[in-house]
Parts: sequence; structure tokens; C-alpha cells
Amino acid sequence: MKTYIKSFPEEPSFKQKGLNGFVCPLENEVIGNLTLERVHKGHDKYYTNTESSKIYYVIQGQGRFKIKEELYKVHKGDIIEIPPNTEFVFEGQMELLLIMNPKFNPNCEIFGKENDLYNLEP
Repeated sequence: MKTYIKSFPEEPSFKQKGLNGFVCPLENEVIGNLTLERVHKGHDKYYTNTESSKIYYVIQGQGRFKIKEELYKVHKGDIIEIPPNTEFVFEGQMELLLIMNPKFNPNCEIFGKENDLYNLEP
């Protein structure tokens, strides 16, 4: 029987130094992954996905994204679209909804240098 109402797990599906991620499994393979990220600091390193697009929606809080060397301030209600093969990093205190398409594949991840946004003026 299909489950039409979904929820995020109580415990994080993954943890990083600067955020906790909660993955909601979906039956719809077209959408990919749906993840809630509770950011208390940010990404540790610059990140590129060679296959997937990432669409972030800022549910609450604020922060900064650095995408292809351009700095963007983000806050509640903003949508950030990051195409495949685009290097980015973020920092802040925010809750993000992430839609990733196609779904996550660890073989498509590239990690770069350390997050330098922590050293920039707010």
C-alpha cells in the first residue's frame, strides 16, 4: 500500500560538522531526494555534484552561499538552484529543504578546499 503522507525521521540520516541532514524516502524516482538540512555552521568544504541539480529552499534563518566564486546572502523564502558541475559552499544558521535530481549518488561527489566563508566579514 502506498504511503501518501511522508515525514522526516526524528534522528539525522547523516551528520557533518556544520549540519545535520534528514532524508525523506520518496517513491517518485523522477523527483530524486528530499532532504531537510538543519545548518548550525555550514558545509565543511566546497562541493560539486557531477550529476545532480540541487534546489534549496530556505525555510528559516539566514546565511550565505558562494556559487562559482559569487557570494549571495540568503534568508527565509529564498530558493537557490545549483546545476550539476557547479562548485558551491554555504554557511549560516538556517533550515534548508533540499530537492536533488537525480537522486543522490556518492560516486558523483567532488569535495574541494575548506569553507572560507567562515573567515569573511558578515
